[in-house]
Amino acid sequence: MKVVSLVLVMLAAFGLMAAQCSPASTTATQSTSPLELDLPTILFEVINFLVLAVVLYYVLFRRVMNSVKTRAAEKDRLLHDLAQERQAAERLHAELQARLADIDQEIAEIVTQAQEQIEAEHKALLQATEVEVERLLTEAQSEAAQMQQQSLDEFHEQALDTILRVSAHVVDQVAPAELHDVLVKQLNDRIWELGRSEMRQVEAIRRSVSGRTPTIHVDTARALSPEQQGQLVRTFSALADHNVQLDLKTDPALALGLRIRMGDLVVDNSIRAQLDDLRDEVSAALREPTSHE
Repeated sequence: MKVVSLVLVMLAAFGLMAAQCSPASTTATQSTSPLELDLPTILFEVINFLVLAVVLYYVLFRRVMNSVKTRAAEKDRLLHDLAQERQAAERLHAELQARLADIDQEIAEIVTQAQEQIEAEHKALLQATEVEVERLLTEAQSEAAQMQQQSLDEFHEQALDTILRVSAHVVDQVAPAELHDVLVKQLNDRIWELGRSEMRQVEAIRRSVSGRTPTIHVDTARALSPEQQGQLVRTFSALADHNVQLDLKTDPALALGLRIRMGDLVVDNSIRAQLDDLRDEVSAALREPTSHE
C-alpha cells in the first residue's frame, strides 16, 4: 500500500510539471486563436484530475473511511458490550429484587418465630415462677409450722420441766419417810427379780466384774440406814457373785428413792425418774395432735 501511494504521488508530481510546461505552448497558439481548445491539454488535465482523485482516494479518503469503519466497528462493539452489560445488570436487578422479596419473607418468618419463641419462653417463665412461688410459699408455711411447733414444744417442755420440778419439790416436802423406804425396798426386790429371770444378763454382769471388787454407785434422795445399806450390799453381792462396796451420794433432785449403777447396769427407782417418764408420756401426747394434722 505504501508503494502504490508513492507511485501515485510521483504521477501527480509529473502531472503538475506538465501543467507548468503546457502554458508556454498554449500562449503561442492563443495569440493566433484564443477560442481554440487544445485537446492534449484537456486530456492532460483530465488525467491529472483523475490521478489527483486516485491519490486523494488512496492517500486521504480511504484512510478516513477505514478510520470511520474502525470507529463504527468499535462503536458497535461498545454498544454490543453495553447491551450485554445492561442485560446482565437487568438480570442482576431482577435477582436482587427476588432476593429482597425472599429476604423480606424470611425476615417476617424470623420475626414471627422470634415472637412465638418469646411468648413461649414468657409462658414457661411465668409457669416456672408460679411453681417457684408455690414452692416458696409451701416451704414458708412448712417452716412457719415447724417454728410454731418448735416454739410450742419448747413451751411445753419448759412448762413440763417447771411442773415436774415443782412436783418433785412438793413430793420431797410432803412425802413421809416411809415412802422413801418403800422405794428402796422396791429397787432391792427388782434386783433380786433380775437375778432370777435374766440369767443371761446376770452372767454378763458377773463376767464384767470378775477378778476385782466392783463398786456400786448409789445416788439417794435421802440418807440410807445401815440396814438398807446392808441389804443393798447383800443383794448386789449375790448378783455379781462377788463382794461389792458402796459409793453413796445424796441427790435431793431425786425427791424420793434412789438410783444405782454397777458397770453398764443402771436401775433408777426414784420419784424423779417416774416424773421424767410421766413427762415423756405427756410430751408425746401433746405432739400427737399436731403430727396428725
